[in-house]
Amino acid sequence: MAHDAIPQLLGRVLSSSKYGVRQTRGKFGLGAKMALIWSKKSTGVPIQVKSTLDGNGDNNVPRSVCVLDIDIYKNQPRVLLHTQYHPQPSNPHKHKNVGTEIVVVIGGNWTTYKSRIVQYLHQLAIITPYAKFELKYHNHASTSSASTRDMTIRYDRRSEQMPPPAQEVKHHPTSVNNLLVEHLIHHTSANTLAQFLCRELSGVTPSLARKVIALLESVKLYEDTPPSKISDGQITRLVQILQTHSHIFKSPDSSCLSPLGEYNLNLGIRKVIQPEIVATARDKPGAVDGHPFLVEAAVSIGGKDAKEGITVTRFANRIPLLFEAGADVVTRVTHSKIKWSSYKIDYKRDRIG
Repeated sequence: MAHDAIPQLLGRVLSSSKYGVRQTRGKFGLGAKMALIWSKKSTGVPIQVKSTLDGNGDNNVPRSVCVLDIDIYKNQPRVLLHTQYHPQPSNPHKHKNVGTEIVVVIGGNWTTYKSRIVQYLHQLAIITPYAKFELKYHNHASTSSASTRDMTIRYDRRSEQMPPPAQEVKHHPTSVNNLLVEHLIHHTSANTLAQFLCRELSGVTPSLARKVIALLESVKLYEDTPPSKISDGQITRLVQILQTHSHIFKSPDSSCLSPLGEYNLNLGIRKVIQPEIVATARDKPGAVDGHPFLVEAAVSIGGKDAKEGITVTRFANRIPLLFEAGADVVTRVTHSKIKWSSYKIDYKRDRIG
């Protein structure tokens, strides 16, 4: 994170840089801010942030240090320390760490939520084999049995193959809504409606723009209409035309996705679950209402700690989905649509993942 942006990105709810059309692990940075708010509510201890930008080979990039918490009532960051320094590497030829480190002190019931935390880390190690994860729990109680409750879980990095970074692309014409079009109009540099459609939406050529505008003459929109002069009613009609004429536009650009890849998926399952058999598959990119998507799936048989029967593990944008299990299409298909007996598999006794 940029030095000057750290207080706003972590100390103000609904403040983020994630507004483009590309696959991200969240929106508006809500996850990090909820952790900060819960820390303030449960312990009152501020968070500590260390962040270093990628200097593209320049090891002289400073490291930012920030200590802050949130003024919940004003929705503003309360900055206690915000500075930069140049760390001295032990090995001058070694590139220093790039990224962000956040230290948060949170109060909670470990006994109640231990299984969920361990489960999340376990699934995160499967879907992120190119990262290292470590969880240490130490019981500070003075009883003789306290030390027996200590635990350490560690998943080492197992892959050097990083998923391709998601590219930011323009909005597909069929994916827009009134609020989004208003936002684009407010920030566009186009002087005419025809220019606006070509510059701000993906896959819109001048000829396509003319076809769309020809359908808008009933609401008095023309090729040379300035975007700033378009009314709310005209925006509504424009959105309706774009959404109902999806057949004239190309499919959405899937370069905004960042799939894990079959190699990493296979490797993550083999290293964490250790099954006897594993098979992976990756479908071609598809689209729903102008939003591209891609499905990656795997099936495994056996495993070190696998349970009998079918265990469904779900991810979205490489994030484990722990809750509302059973309410999704994957669970329904695996339990009622697949004839496991055709593959000589007993879905009640075999350990299927």
